[in-house]
Amino acid sequence: MRFAPMTWLAAFLLTVLSAFAEDPQRVLFIGNSYTGVNKLPEVFLEIVKSSGRPAPVVKSSTPGGRTLKQHLGIPGSMKLVDEGGWDVVVLQGQSQEPAIAETDETVRKEFQESAAELCRRVRAKSPKAKIFFYETWARHPDYWTMPGKKGPDVGANPKEMQTRLRKWYGVVAKDNGATFVPCGDAWELNYASAEAVRLHTKDNSHPEFAGTYLNALIFFGKIYDVKAPSSKWIGKLDEAQAKLMRGYAAQVLK
Repeated sequence: MRFAPMTWLAAFLLTVLSAFAEDPQRVLFIGNSYTGVNKLPEVFLEIVKSSGRPAPVVKSSTPGGRTLKQHLGIPGSMKLVDEGGWDVVVLQGQSQEPAIAETDETVRKEFQESAAELCRRVRAKSPKAKIFFYETWARHPDYWTMPGKKGPDVGANPKEMQTRLRKWYGVVAKDNGATFVPCGDAWELNYASAEAVRLHTKDNSHPEFAGTYLNALIFFGKIYDVKAPSSKWIGKLDEAQAKLMRGYAAQVLK
């Protein structure tokens, strides 16, 4: 018996299914309010689904203000890590610790050692997991004009703070064979633009939805190897804002 040759459509579908077979099935986010505000893991999932990709299982632990070291002592975070079987694990430190690490040797050592320990813990239960370090963003320029004590030194301005964040997230990503996710770099591009959108909330720290959407696009691009991520799902944004965010994501992913 002779079988009919595979049609072009069947061949195309086989190619697509083969490509999707490499997509992650389980994704874990470990972070704090910079991940939790606006529910970044859920926004990421909506973008994945909008792209036509199979939806992974997405879980997270995002207690406010926690450092990487503190996560090692949080039962909820470690229970999720030790659940194992993760294809992707995202790690995000406290928003100031990588910036303070530039001038504070104690904070620097703690940041680097905790990043390494978290990576070891992830790989003990999920040896095939790809680990991604979530580079966060500098405070809004208005932060440096706020009255009163601002806390530890994070830099003299947004540019300096972002330079420090880029440096130290880059260091721990390289040292641990992980991937650097340049969300803060995209925020910097936005604020340098004549069409800048306000990405910070009024506290000059946390993200508005537009900022979370931008971050989710970048995570989709990094995790799925998409250089110019697009999404029919735009959440609370209008199309003009979504287009700007897609543009910034593409710039840092190229």
